[in-house]
Formats: sequence, C-alpha cells, structure tokens
Amino acid sequence: MAAGSFDTVIEQCNQIIAENETVPPADIAFYALGEVYANQNFSGRDYHLAQHYFEKLVENFPNSDLVPEAKIFISLFKTIAAREQALAVIDENNAEKKKKSVPAIEPRKLTVTDGNNAEKKKKSIPAIEPRKLIENQNFEEAVKKNLQIVEESGNKKPADEALYNLGLIYVHYDNPAKDYQKSQLYFQQLTKQFPESEFAEEAQIWLGLFETIEKMQEIDKEIEQQKKQLNQ
Repeated sequence: MAAGSFDTVIEQCNQIIAENETVPPADIAFYALGEVYANQNFSGRDYHLAQHYFEKLVENFPNSDLVPEAKIFISLFKTIAAREQALAVIDENNAEKKKKSVPAIEPRKLTVTDGNNAEKKKKSIPAIEPRKLIENQNFEEAVKKNLQIVEESGNKKPADEALYNLGLIYVHYDNPAKDYQKSQLYFQQLTKQFPESEFAEEAQIWLGLFETIEKMQEIDKEIEQQKKQLNQ
C-alpha cells in the first residue's frame, strides 16, 4: 500500500475474504481494504466502501485488536456523510430560491475501481501490529503516557507509535475532549518526523480525511455567502 500498489492489495484481500470472511487473516484483509478505499492517493477512493469494510471487520471480528481503530474510522465517515447530506439539502433549498444564475458547486462524487485489471503480483499482505490504545476509556491517562514516551524518545522510536496513538485519542468518538485539530497536528508531526515509520502511511490516511472535512467546511462558508446574497 505504501508503494501505491492499491489494486494488488485489493486483489489479495478479496481472495482472502472469498475463502472465509470469518477466520483470520480476513480481519486484516477487511482493515486493509478499508484503508485502501480511504486513502487520498487512491484514484478509486470511496469513503462509503471503506466504511463498509471496517463495519464488516467489526461485525465478523468483534474481539480483534483492529476493531477500536476501525470504529474511529467509521465514526469519522459518518461525520463526513452527515455533512454531505446537510450540504445537499442546503444546495437544494438554494436552487429553489435562486432568481438569478449562481455558479453551481460541483457535486462531490467518488468513483470505485475493483482492481480486476490490475497487474497480478504475488505479495504477502503485511500484518498490522495490534495497538492497544486506551485502557478503560481513560483518555487523560493515555495522553499523559504517550506524551511522556514522545518526550523521552525524542526523534527515536517508539515516539512514532506514541504520536500515532495521540492522533487516535483526539479523534476517538468516545473522548469528551475530542479535538480534530490536535489529532491532525500529531499525525502531521508523525509523518514529518518519522516518514519511514510503519505508522506514517496510516497517519496520511487520517490527514486525508481531515482534509476532506476542511474542504466541506469551506463549501459550508461558500453556501452561507450565497444564501446571504440571495436574501439581500
């Protein structure tokens, strides 16, 4: 995936799932497919399909170590979907009120490719290290522990994993102190400080999701400006 061989990952994961989707390593296959379809660098990026694969992981492997992160992904996808729905309603209402031509905002449509025509490469799917992020939902303690690791490790491992954990903590759906900006900063620090880290690719995926939300917020502002113009 880090090398951009998305079609190869899709092909291999689908083969694993076709054999048996309720037995490992199908859990890793579902997670990898979710990450592929959420990846900003994949031309067939599709958040709805990514959410589907993460949900299948949660459904078929409720005790997997990958489930907590999958649930965070799902939560963020639902946030994006809700914003898209709200924007669609606003667009529709504005269209009815328009008495003059206003430049239309292009719809956000993501296409899906199945990778069937991809060059076949026999490559093993890298195992995803289980990461026990938060014990007993104690977010404050988890933040303290990971910040201490970052401070003590400096530019050496395991500071990369600690930065990744901090990013996940602040995007976690159950965290009362959830903060997308802080999460984004930790993921950015990880990718800049540890570009070769095994966690850097996943951090880039999270940053891509934040970028999508930011773009939607910009569209929100544009629509609000259009509404003000129409009401004048």
